Amino acid sequence: MRPNKIAPLILLCSLLCGCGGKARSNAPHDASPLVTSSSAPLPDSGAMIKRMITQDGCRDFTADMRIVTEEEKGKRDHIELRVQRKYSANQTATFLSVLAPAEDTNKALLAIERPDQPTEAFSYLPGLKRLTKINSDRRLGYENAKVTVQDMLGLEFGQYDHSAGALVNVDGESLIKVDFSEKAWRNLAYPRITGFFREKDQCPVKFEIYDHHSELRKRVRVEEIKQIQNRQTITRLAIEDLQQMLKVKVETRRVEYDRNLPDSLFTEARLKNIINDAVQRLDQQ
Repeated sequence: MRPNKIAPLILLCSLLCGCGGKARSNAPHDASPLVTSSSAPLPDSGAMIKRMITQDGCRDFTADMRIVTEEEKGKRDHIELRVQRKYSANQTATFLSVLAPAEDTNKALLAIERPDQPTEAFSYLPGLKRLTKINSDRRLGYENAKVTVQDMLGLEFGQYDHSAGALVNVDGESLIKVDFSEKAWRNLAYPRITGFFREKDQCPVKFEIYDHHSELRKRVRVEEIKQIQNRQTITRLAIEDLQQMLKVKVETRRVEYDRNLPDSLFTEARLKNIINDAVQRLDQQ
């Protein structure tokens, strides 16, 4: 996989965050937030974040996404992916696979997130016939690019503690600023994230992502939210990767909620089969 293709695998699952209220397509411009005061109580940040993490309380979803990257010198590329996720009482299971271009369809990832435990992610090396378990902070190298497992899983917001939220003003709009801090022993690549949510409908607006040196690494902006199957769904994101100097556009091209996805879709056996079948097709071309 070429470097400018793997780098933008970020916020793929949280791209489908659910939120309450009316859809809004325009996000405010970047500006230093001003802390404001209000006599009205703020919305419950825990409920707001849970709604985001669980895609507005759905049982499962399947989403097809298109990601377009632009390098500093203007070169553009794209990749298409399918993300499947299923929620249950004791775990959240995610299966991510590449749909296009054809030469990258042998890439897939299985991940299981359980309460109060680090995420378990798995990849498969067909040449060695070996299943590999990897942590969230594991950096995967593709030529000159680096991407973490946490990036590929949508930042794993469930593995963070969060603040109660503070009301701030950005470009004349009231936003709720929430600080996310890594829970103990979660093996995350990003120990701190700052999120901004619109006060009037609690929809996410933007996220700032920091590394272990407290340096800002990525800016993520929500550009469009649509109502799909009665769920407010983020359908377009803009990502600025400061470390790799990339601009990224992420678009949801299709999403289906609550299709009763079987558990068999989220198994090591399926991961092996998907990758082996793709390798066989590529070898026959």
